[in-house]
Amino acid sequence: MFFPWCLTLSLTVLICSVNLGYAATLVTDEVEALKQIAKTLGKKNWNFNVDPCRHDEPSWFTHTEDIRVNQVNQVECDCSFYNNTTCHVARIILKRQSLGGKVPPELFRLPYLIEIDLTRNYLNGTIPREWGTMQRLARISLLGNRVTGGLPIELANISTLLNLTLDYNQLSGNIPPQFGDFSSLEKLSLISNNLTGELPQSLAKLTTMKDFRISDNNFSGNIPNFIESWTSLRRLEIQGSGLSGPIPYGIASMANLSQLRISDLKGNESTFPLLRNNSNFKNM
Repeated sequence: MFFPWCLTLSLTVLICSVNLGYAATLVTDEVEALKQIAKTLGKKNWNFNVDPCRHDEPSWFTHTEDIRVNQVNQVECDCSFYNNTTCHVARIILKRQSLGGKVPPELFRLPYLIEIDLTRNYLNGTIPREWGTMQRLARISLLGNRVTGGLPIELANISTLLNLTLDYNQLSGNIPPQFGDFSSLEKLSLISNNLTGELPQSLAKLTTMKDFRISDNNFSGNIPNFIESWTSLRRLEIQGSGLSGPIPYGIASMANLSQLRISDLKGNESTFPLLRNNSNFKNM
């Protein structure tokens, strides 16, 4: 008489045990990588006594009373591997965390990473060449740090990269010709650095470019005509860049361009193209 009830209870306990036993967890190699990344960044409030990817566990970072506007402290995982039992780190977003360490080369040890966002910290050091081996990476932002050195040519090996934002740092040197090899890049933003040299002709190959910003640098040479070939371009900012005119007339007829800022060109006064036939402009 009681057998069906007991059987049901036994099955329930068994199912619960199976679910608990196969809860998705972050692979050990990536846990160890996060420990080293935290050390390099100067990140002290990650709690490695819990799994970074287990949302049902207590928070793996310690909250502080100093909560700032637009502050983000996020490690996002993809736990869809091996029947939802295995996790890999997909995104690291640490905005306004007052991090005073260095830009961590160890991020390359997270092979499934698609986004690195370390916006508005106090990080120093250089952009790691090791990042060029990350073949799933789509977005990098180091905006508003103290990063020095040049732009590593190895970054151009990241065929999946869509967005490279490096504004407000202390980067120097030229834009490498290899940056023309980006096959998917849609945004390149280098505002307020110490970059020099002419824009390499190889950038003409960046036909997927939608957003290009190079204001407040020390470039030389003329605004290149190849910008006219970026038919997907929506935003262009060249203010106090060090470049000289003339402004390519073809810019006025770019069908998708809606935000255009060009000013403080070197050399002789440059005539601005007539824009009355382009109704897309929102900001000039």
